[in-house]
Amino acid sequence: MCFLVVQSLFAGEKRPKDVSVTTLLRSGFSPRLAAKWKEKANGPRDDFFLWKRSLTGRDASLVSKLWKTEGLNYPPLPPPNQESTKLTSKKGTRFPDKKNELSHHIETPSGDPSSEEHLFVGLGYQNLDVQYLPREEKNHSFLSFGGYLRGQRMILEKRDESIAYGLDLKYDIYRFTTGNRYKPIPHFYFAKDPNFYSQMDRTNSPLPQPIQDSQFLGIQLPSNGNKAEIGFFYAPGFSYRPGIYFTSANKSYSGVWSPEENKSSLFVNDSYHFQHAGKHRVQSESIFDRKESVGFLYTKSEFYDSKFFLDSTFYRDSPLLYGNVTTGDIRPEIPQTLGYVRGSYKYILGGEGLSSVEGHRFETGGSGFLPMIVSEYGNLLYRYRQYQERGNFQYNEIGKALFYEWRNNRTVLSIGFEKRELAGQWEGKIAVPIQAGHLLELSAIFREGNPKTRAWFENWTYASDFNINLTDREEIIKLKYVSPFLSLNISYSEKENSPMPILFINFQFLHLFEI
Repeated sequence: MCFLVVQSLFAGEKRPKDVSVTTLLRSGFSPRLAAKWKEKANGPRDDFFLWKRSLTGRDASLVSKLWKTEGLNYPPLPPPNQESTKLTSKKGTRFPDKKNELSHHIETPSGDPSSEEHLFVGLGYQNLDVQYLPREEKNHSFLSFGGYLRGQRMILEKRDESIAYGLDLKYDIYRFTTGNRYKPIPHFYFAKDPNFYSQMDRTNSPLPQPIQDSQFLGIQLPSNGNKAEIGFFYAPGFSYRPGIYFTSANKSYSGVWSPEENKSSLFVNDSYHFQHAGKHRVQSESIFDRKESVGFLYTKSEFYDSKFFLDSTFYRDSPLLYGNVTTGDIRPEIPQTLGYVRGSYKYILGGEGLSSVEGHRFETGGSGFLPMIVSEYGNLLYRYRQYQERGNFQYNEIGKALFYEWRNNRTVLSIGFEKRELAGQWEGKIAVPIQAGHLLELSAIFREGNPKTRAWFENWTYASDFNINLTDREEIIKLKYVSPFLSLNISYSEKENSPMPILFINFQFLHLFEI
């Protein structure tokens, strides 16, 4: 009985393991001390306190200060004869996933940056080096300053030659958001500024996706410790008429709707776990409009202790969605609808299929791959792929590839060569999660000869964990480093028989000041 009373007192308190790496580093922890904290916090309770008491000097002071400012508690474990509550997944039961954050294909730290008062400064610069493109469309920069004070967020920034602002104000259950930066919905597409995008866009980030001038007024509804929200919005960049919006308590579902224009947008980012049907991840964002609808849907399923995988991505892309902004990705000149599905056993045996419609160009393809050598140091795989083009041309092409691949959780290393009848291509990709919230990516393709059909280029984007596109470029190299406070995005590509390569560079920086 005493244990139940103590447990109830601490039921809503934060434990050491709930403190994110972002919060630790912002509190002055060194990377070594932060890593040790996470290691001990995820271990036995007694070990954590033995380590805590062993600290001296600055480390001891930082840990003690964090313990007080975060209001941490570490309740004792139940006695051996006390049956603890177990989370058992039953058929048809949904469980939240710790990785359920939309974060440009990286794990988002679980801490809440807005839980402490702070000021911040952010800056960014991008250059798109394309011949004949006007200077004002090649270069864009921003400088922003703001803070989180007494539960309110505010920002003032200079975007190119314009001044923008953002306010996110809360009073009791009411919330009012206005300006060009903050919105209560996690949509990336919604009223986006066509000249800017944010690599820092994640839950509670001081620098979410830049938007065009928008206003939101809503009420927050408490639900299981979180707050759902519903209200009204006015955003001429999305629709000229006002509408309504909603977002779920866990921010996994969100939508906007303008009834007079019959225009809406839907956002989904959730995970599901079924005892006999595996684990499933869904990411989606779309804009439904009478003139032109766009969006994407990405799903990933794992079955039988993560031995069988099924990935799929479907999207409708359009130049109207991006305006003048580019992130170095390959974008179609006209609307494109593409679907891709891949099934595999441990990523070493399986197949994939692709279908794309772009104007009068219709392309399909399918492939199978199987292991030739399997080891703990990586696998040597053989791939047979068929390419077909219908519409403007009548092309059939066969590709036979041999490549090396090593995977460990979210770490991927792959390099290989595909031989076609009149051409060949080198493919490579690397994804390395350095630590929580930090990801280094490299992807490249080099084509030679005279291929009749376009290549399938695997591409990571800010929108989903995985995407794939078709490209006829002779060479593409993409390098990206993303963290909560720094990002670098470099893309270089060349087209066959063209003297005009495209170079894209984007750099963004964010620094917090505690007050």
